[in-house]
Amino acid sequence: MGLPIYDKGFTQEEIEFGFEKFVDGVNELVADHYQTNFPTLDPEHITVAPGRVYWKLVKATATGASRSVYGFVRKADGAILKAATWAAPATNHARGFVTDTDHGLHCAGEYGIAYMS
Repeated sequence: MGLPIYDKGFTQEEIEFGFEKFVDGVNELVADHYQTNFPTLDPEHITVAPGRVYWKLVKATATGASRSVYGFVRKADGAILKAATWAAPATNHARGFVTDTDHGLHCAGEYGIAYMS
């Protein structure tokens, strides 16, 4: 049994808005990390692969030669989840929600979703 869906009273539009802000914020975080630590390299970019239940966040190099899963966001409630595999999230604990005041960026890092917050 996975993580229950939480009804925090947000509309689907609010969840989608928070998700867009989360993706934008994560891309800024990754770009800042590269600018500070690897200024001669092109930063990786986070893209979204929408699924039926989750949005999968995929981190790719500028050339697309290397790709990895950054994390997942559940569409129903905006729960931010670590990746368990390429195709599935770890559903044992939500690290945050895209509807949080910082759009869930407190649980995002340069390389992926934080273990626990």
